[in-house]
Amino acid sequence: MGQESAWRWWRERRPAAPYLHLDSAAAGRSSLATLAATAAHAEREAAVGAYVAAAEAAPVLDAGRAELARLLGVPAPGLALVQSAEAALDALLAAWPLREGDTVAVTPCEWGPNLHAFTRRGLRVTELATGPDGAADLAALERMLAQAPPALVHLTQVTSHRSLVQPVAQAAALCRAAGVPLWVDAAQALGHVEVACGADAVYATSRKWLTGPRGVGLLGVAEPWWDRLTVTAAPLFMASRPAGSNPLWLLMAVEANVAAWIGLCTAVGEYVAAGPDLIWSRLAAVGRQTREALSDLPGWSVAGPADAGSAITALRATRGQDIAAVRGRLLDEHGIVTTAGSVTRAPREMTEPLLRISPHVDCTAHDLARLRQALGTLT
Repeated sequence: MGQESAWRWWRERRPAAPYLHLDSAAAGRSSLATLAATAAHAEREAAVGAYVAAAEAAPVLDAGRAELARLLGVPAPGLALVQSAEAALDALLAAWPLREGDTVAVTPCEWGPNLHAFTRRGLRVTELATGPDGAADLAALERMLAQAPPALVHLTQVTSHRSLVQPVAQAAALCRAAGVPLWVDAAQALGHVEVACGADAVYATSRKWLTGPRGVGLLGVAEPWWDRLTVTAAPLFMASRPAGSNPLWLLMAVEANVAAWIGLCTAVGEYVAAGPDLIWSRLAAVGRQTREALSDLPGWSVAGPADAGSAITALRATRGQDIAAVRGRLLDEHGIVTTAGSVTRAPREMTEPLLRISPHVDCTAHDLARLRQALGTLT
């Protein structure tokens, strides 16, 4: 890896790790600065009181939210910080002007918990046509929008279980022209690839590729939809809603982990300072190099295209290996952190469990050689 020395600082700014962490798609490793900022705010809350500390931190929070809004492609007032990406989707489903029986169009690789949330809301799920790699077929999407438009289109921009990035910018343009809203699940995309695409709603999480704290989700909504949202809140919060604010403000007016918000603001500041476009390029290269390093490994085959623009790699067992057991042995015997992906992650596409590898920008050739050697002993 010619660029790996240029990214050594990424690892050096994080706590020393007893394991080889190849699991950023589950939770990235926060920097020392992020951890310190989170802890410092929690200590300040204990010293002066939570609400005083939050008021003092308002400039930091405002600057961080503005950066996050730019990354999501929405105005700053259109961004709400919530508890998780799942909470963001639940809030979106509750607030959006949808009716029971409305149709949501998804690709077969849709994240399983999202499908559950749609059906729980009373929506009907229909599938978008895809190409051989699983990406949405844009010509077929355009025909659907013209002939039988759904109430909304939902795309998981970067799939969790294998290497795939959906063409969300092109889909957004088609949906906008047809007057059909596009929602984007950017939980695996934010910090990983470019997210700002013109979607009507986008939601994500702090803890993955941005390497922020756990327990923070983000919800961004495009301005034309603000006045059409219905957000319910306790009378106290309704009464204290600032004049001129949009309904998204109410989503942030509940109990919140402000220390984690401060940590996220620190993480996004470091991310922006490093250069998002450089990080996106590096992560795409890491993904390619990971798949190349494992492509001919006996007992395993790489699932998905070799050059997908994603740092996520999934391995299919070809000798009957138990994926969960392999994941456990990689951790216990070799000190390597990965994920065992069950079929519930993408029940419309997955037919067997997959072993997921998701290194960050600091991945080295030595790391991949160590993983390959370890997997070779477990076939």
